[in-house]
Amino acid sequence: MKREKLQEFRYKNKLTQEQMANKLDVTVSHYKAIEYGQRNPSFELMERIKNIFPNANIDKIFLS
Repeated sequence: MKREKLQEFRYKNKLTQEQMANKLDVTVSHYKAIEYGQRNPSFELMERIKNIFPNANIDKIFLS
């Protein structure tokens, strides 16, 4: 299932999937798999999102 909240978050920050992957230090294919719901994000990746985007609500992005 596609993670629409993650995609919305990326759009609000005016980032492409490639830019988001670079910021998170993951491959573009890895990031796309997470955004499209083919992979689950690791705890470490969620921590990186929180550190890079301090106002990010991880629960809202991944658990709603």
